[in-house]
Amino acid sequence: MAQVVIADAGPLLALAKLDGLHLLEKLFGTVLIPEAVQRECLAKSGEDSERIQQAIDSQQLHVIPSDAISSMVLPRSLGDGEKEAICLAIQHEHSLLIVDDQLARRQAAKLGLTFIGLVRLLAIAEQQGLLDSAEQAVETVRLAGYRVSLKILRQIRDE
Repeated sequence: MAQVVIADAGPLLALAKLDGLHLLEKLFGTVLIPEAVQRECLAKSGEDSERIQQAIDSQQLHVIPSDAISSMVLPRSLGDGEKEAICLAIQHEHSLLIVDDQLARRQAAKLGLTFIGLVRLLAIAEQQGLLDSAEQAVETVRLAGYRVSLKILRQIRDE
């Protein structure tokens, strides 16, 4: 298992939509988030951002200040949160990056980082009895506008 788990904004917002941020703690313990990810998650007020702030306040999510993260040149097409999450993952050997953005995943793969996305995380949670139905969770976030599909879940299960 990864010693350090780092999350990007997309999966955090999707888990907040599901009221499922507790899954991170149950699966991984404390999860690190870069300061830029925190800003992205809290940019819009609402129930999802409130849930993320509560997870930060309860130390389920630990915010790493931007000035504590080594920077490197990454494609400009990546957002600040994705860049900081990737750089933080590089800083921590044996880290696991939770990221859904396709360009960020490609960059993480090029850099040899270990990463998973929201759908795999939900499948793992279901396997461990922490989630009743990964299908329902995927469908809920898909209907809320996230780019996920049951096809991805089926592919994961067929591996």
